[in-house]
Amino acid sequence: MLAGELRDPRISLVKVTDVRVSKDLRNARVFVSHDDDTVSQRELLKALQSATPYLRGQLAERLGLRAVPELLFSYDDSPEKAARVDELLRQIAAERSARGDAQTPS
Repeated sequence: MLAGELRDPRISLVKVTDVRVSKDLRNARVFVSHDDDTVSQRELLKALQSATPYLRGQLAERLGLRAVPELLFSYDDSPEKAARVDELLRQIAAERSARGDAQTPS
């Protein structure tokens, strides 16, 4: 629904990374990330918050639920952190490789 039905351009590249539903099923924390550098995390969360009534209505209709959990959106920065760690590991490997090449006699 987020990617295909909402017409808000701030939500265009959003990805749901995780959903955690409370034991009593009253709350669902939806973790999201996005790849649009022109939209801040704050703008993204604000857009999702404004779309919450529509999303809850669609969930109720499509899933046949009488009580739909309150949707709470949180930004998940773990993809960015993982990319940073991956980049650091690549740099370390490149430095080790360059150091190994320099130490090898010709």
